[in-house]
Amino acid sequence: MKRQGLFWRGLLAAWLLMLLAASAAAQPEADAGVRYRVERYRVANYPVALAFAPDGRLFYTEKTTGSVRLVAADGTPQLQPVITLPTDSLVERGLLGIALDPDYAGNGHIWVVHTRPGTARDYPANQVVRFTERDGQGSDPQVMLSVPITNGELKHNGGNLHFDAEGRLYVSFGDYGDAALAQNLDAMPGKIHRFQVTEAGLEPAPDNPFPGSSVYAYGLRNTFDFTFDPTTGNLFGAENGFKCDDEINLILPGGNYGWGPDYGEQCFGYAPVAVPNYQPPLLSISPTVGMVGIMIYDGGAFPAWSGDLFWCEWNSGALRRAVLDASRTQITAVYSVDLQGQFCRIDVTTGPDGLIYFADPSGIYRIIPAA
Repeated sequence: MKRQGLFWRGLLAAWLLMLLAASAAAQPEADAGVRYRVERYRVANYPVALAFAPDGRLFYTEKTTGSVRLVAADGTPQLQPVITLPTDSLVERGLLGIALDPDYAGNGHIWVVHTRPGTARDYPANQVVRFTERDGQGSDPQVMLSVPITNGELKHNGGNLHFDAEGRLYVSFGDYGDAALAQNLDAMPGKIHRFQVTEAGLEPAPDNPFPGSSVYAYGLRNTFDFTFDPTTGNLFGAENGFKCDDEINLILPGGNYGWGPDYGEQCFGYAPVAVPNYQPPLLSISPTVGMVGIMIYDGGAFPAWSGDLFWCEWNSGALRRAVLDASRTQITAVYSVDLQGQFCRIDVTTGPDGLIYFADPSGIYRIIPAA
């Protein structure tokens, strides 16, 4: 009887989590005391990823043109691109993630992910490229990593990259449309990788969970973006499911997040998936909403939102806000942020001014405290 009681309590807990996920999109903004307005920051041509420099300048990638663009700290756009890379922008390919080097102030290095077009002799590939920026001009692009797309698929590129507090570089790649790759530890797609940056280039971080491998976490279908918690260093990823099970995941070293050839069209939600090292989602949403940019707010403009987890949803253009528990490892509530007629369909980040910046294919917007 005791075992049966534990079973039913566990089932009730799982049901409550599923109820939270199902109702997440319906909850209204709960912070009646937070007054703000939304304004267009600038018109943009399909911006994908936003990255602020310490001096307040904004760098962003353009998916379709292969250009990195620059906006001055006063909001004035630079007319000429910082750099333009040859880029295949079909479907989900393009110029994708961007990150400034931890020593950017000294070396001017900017890191991006772009899809290099294929040739008659070589496959297209998602590449990590590092270039040097000085006074708004980029030079000396160096290919640091190249992951060929050998199956002709145009989707599930992932393609974001961020540095942690120790200066290690993390890069996400989707499964390239082949679920089996996500469970294959010898393949790059379907994973988040962690690298040590050396003078010779990128090497697997010495404390990675699989010795000699760059794999940090696997079993991922298409983690378009991920973010670090500035309070704990925890890593959160936004995962895109097939027809269901869009997820917010707490990414742990060596964690397996379930996607693979046996997943099929099943909707597991919070139920266990029969794979090694399985890690359940913090939040599962069905049907899919298209999880894209994700961040933890650490600015000073909205104290009531400090430490909350935000993400954008491609399908609806919604911006969601999740409250974390005291351990910062569980989601306790999810709310919708009223964007006042605008849409957050790609990325969201905190500016050095403490404002919240977000993007859709037509422009970049920001949330400002109301007087």
